[in-house]
Amino acid sequence: MLRIITQSAEINAELQRIGDRPHRDEIQAKEVAVREILDRIRYKGDQGLFEPFDILTTPTNLKVSGSDLDIAYQKIPKKLLDAIQTVSQKLESFYKQQLPKPWVKFEDNDVVVGKRYNPVKRAGIYVAWDQGSPISRILMQTLPAKIAKVPEIILVSPPDETGKVPPHILVAAQMTGVDQIYRLGGAQAIAALAYGTETIPKVDVITGTGGLDVILAKRMLYGTVSTDTPVDASELFIIADKTAKETHIAADLLAQVEQDPSSAVVVVTTDLSLAKKIQTKVKEKLQDNAHGILSEKAIAHYSLIVVVDSMEEAVKITNNFSPHYLILTIAEPWEVVEKIRTVGSLLIGHHTPKATADYLGNAQVILPPSGLIRYASSVKVETFLKPSHIIEYSPTALKKLAPTLEILTLAEGFPASADTINLRLIQEEDYQ
Repeated sequence: MLRIITQSAEINAELQRIGDRPHRDEIQAKEVAVREILDRIRYKGDQGLFEPFDILTTPTNLKVSGSDLDIAYQKIPKKLLDAIQTVSQKLESFYKQQLPKPWVKFEDNDVVVGKRYNPVKRAGIYVAWDQGSPISRILMQTLPAKIAKVPEIILVSPPDETGKVPPHILVAAQMTGVDQIYRLGGAQAIAALAYGTETIPKVDVITGTGGLDVILAKRMLYGTVSTDTPVDASELFIIADKTAKETHIAADLLAQVEQDPSSAVVVVTTDLSLAKKIQTKVKEKLQDNAHGILSEKAIAHYSLIVVVDSMEEAVKITNNFSPHYLILTIAEPWEVVEKIRTVGSLLIGHHTPKATADYLGNAQVILPPSGLIRYASSVKVETFLKPSHIIEYSPTALKKLAPTLEILTLAEGFPASADTINLRLIQEEDYQ
């Protein structure tokens, strides 16, 4: 049952509970198993991938072949192919705007400073086909890597019960520039990408979402390989006033839960009457919901309606929680936009459902955990780029700044650093 909460103390307690999932004891128990997997694959390679399991794939058929892709294309309706192509074009146009431009500045005394960007050699993309929106997750990882001109993009995805990766995953990956696809999931896949095995090449960057084992593996391997911010279940906040439609909000709620049953939806409203209407409408829609009892349990555990006295309080609650997504379905949303500080994606107005963000709104569904939104960001073009600073000082410029640099280096106890400056000034004629 979707609950309505009106008391401040209960509101704070429930939001804290939702924000703390998964629970610490669950994480600690999983960490031990994940560490064992990482160590085994690090030292045993392909053998470490398979020795404790009885699964359908083997080191000889992990890789998806050209014939597998051909079969996948035959199973995909043309309308779906066209839709993927349309969305890819729109997203590609958006990501091109993110591409940072190298720059060089020539300053006084022949000083040159600048910055340039080079793509990583190889990127690893993880996609769990049974979580969220796998097609959009592929697009929003592979397209930034493609725009960054990464030479090689590798995708890993867990096989289904037949040992195959679903055809829509294969087609979306191939259409958006993935070079190699492997049937592998969980912490094993992350470890294989990070360390490299006889079958799967080592990558420089790993992005993507998965279960708790994938989240923990990425955290543990950060430093061995670059990763995007570890991702857990997402949250959707909806700020609504009396102008909102309960049918729209109920649909938004169920849409979020069907993508991820561990996801949370919090409706914050100033209208108790609307809250009750939403509660009733969700109950009605659950009767015909395709995901049935799963959605009902998810809503009971992780979703609620919060009734507050003012829009200011609604904004404060939202900023404190820092959700991934926020829908402003209120009469004058732009009056509130500037007050929103810490959300991942902001959807404005009565006619902007989250689906627009997932597929066309460039909202980048690969998002950090709640709370980390305050300072972390999602997968973007720069995730796949290595910046380099360019600095050149002329003899005149170095001589002019030498006293300042010497004071700083000696004050910090670095006499050898002072020598690197003074020796160049003394021996300047050697460079003439």
